[in-house]
Amino acid sequence: MKALKITFTIALIFSAVLTGLAQKGVEDGSRFGHGEDSIRCARNYSLYREYFKQKNYQDACPYWRIVYKECPKVTKSIYMNGAAMYKFRIIQAENNNDTEIKNLNIDTLMQVYDQRIKWFPKDKAKVLGYKAKDLLRFKKDDVEELKNAYKYSKESFEYYNLKAPKSVIISFITTTLILFDKNEMPENEVVENYAETMDVLNKQIEGNPDDEELTNMQETLSAQFANSGAASCESLVQLFTPELKESPEDIDVLKRISYWLNQTGCTDSDLYMEATIALNKIDPSPNLAYHIAKLYNTRGQYKDAVAYYEQAIEGEQDEIEKSSYLVELGYIVQSEYGDLKLAKKYALEAIKANPNSGQPHILLGNVYAAVKSFGEDELAHKSVFWVAVDQYYIAIKKDPDLANVTNKKIQAYSQYFPDTETIFFYGFKAGDKYHLGSWINTDTKIRTRK
Repeated sequence: MKALKITFTIALIFSAVLTGLAQKGVEDGSRFGHGEDSIRCARNYSLYREYFKQKNYQDACPYWRIVYKECPKVTKSIYMNGAAMYKFRIIQAENNNDTEIKNLNIDTLMQVYDQRIKWFPKDKAKVLGYKAKDLLRFKKDDVEELKNAYKYSKESFEYYNLKAPKSVIISFITTTLILFDKNEMPENEVVENYAETMDVLNKQIEGNPDDEELTNMQETLSAQFANSGAASCESLVQLFTPELKESPEDIDVLKRISYWLNQTGCTDSDLYMEATIALNKIDPSPNLAYHIAKLYNTRGQYKDAVAYYEQAIEGEQDEIEKSSYLVELGYIVQSEYGDLKLAKKYALEAIKANPNSGQPHILLGNVYAAVKSFGEDELAHKSVFWVAVDQYYIAIKKDPDLANVTNKKIQAYSQYFPDTETIFFYGFKAGDKYHLGSWINTDTKIRTRK
């Protein structure tokens, strides 16, 4: 009985030795395996590597597959090399228009990535990024695969966060925008993803200000987002409102908000007005003040518009631009406040700033034509139409392109000239000089209506 036990024990030990001598790496988690299997793994690894270095992928693949299946933990380079070989095959199949072979190789490529994650789990985020990038490259027309690419890129992006590689960032936002274009993603998710992406890029650019590739990537992705259709006013306001609240005095934030809302036609939003005014406080300029004035003017908030017009005029060095601002301001104070004297003042300042423009003269003509009950008698009342028409003629002389507008005004206001009997009654005749006093204070020539 004792001899039987000894014999049985020796048999177990011998069996274990044999098993140890012939065990694959896939079975015990070692790099090469043990015994004969380790020799087999090393031999096939060496053979595939030699062929791979020569870019002889056809001969490399059979040996590579043995290593891949039997000793998957030998080194992560087998997955890098395997991915390279199968991507080469995929491109060949594409060139040959062989969809079936292409798809089979894509499936194998994904399996290679999955096995790398299994045996080298620390590489998971990196490899998910590779999977997303390759699906986006080779299966961009397959909605389900695009969804997978989005899932992989999102997981990789969230893992890396502020340290996300450029390729992962591009895959994440690109799959987002493509799925939105295919009606497979809601607008709010696109906005949220874009916001997260821009936050990461801004932080990376802040840490690497000389990295032009990062800056160019940010501009490209921003342009793609702006043109995607997801950048509606509602979505952009939703995107930028928290950012403005968090950084109300950050000039870069303010410029970005103003730029994108302006680019997408969202200038009537309160957020755009708030950001633009805040930007003008930090970095004032005549052009920005003028822009704010126009916004207030459009909203019918004329008091605020006047204040910003005045700021623009005060700071503007370009006399032609200044003249244009003065004319616009003159129209506001005339039409909205009825302050004809102030409107005339702005018109004269505009003429001084740009003597070659006809626009200030149209404003001045309109001011004179709007005067009611000027002077003490009927002839004085009608004299304002003479000086109004005078200004319209000057406008045409300075700028013939204004003829279409001014000729209509001349025709309209000439109907209010006095008749021959009236001027005769006051002791004048057609062609005589006539002086208008008070705040108008100018000379004209007497004419009668026809």
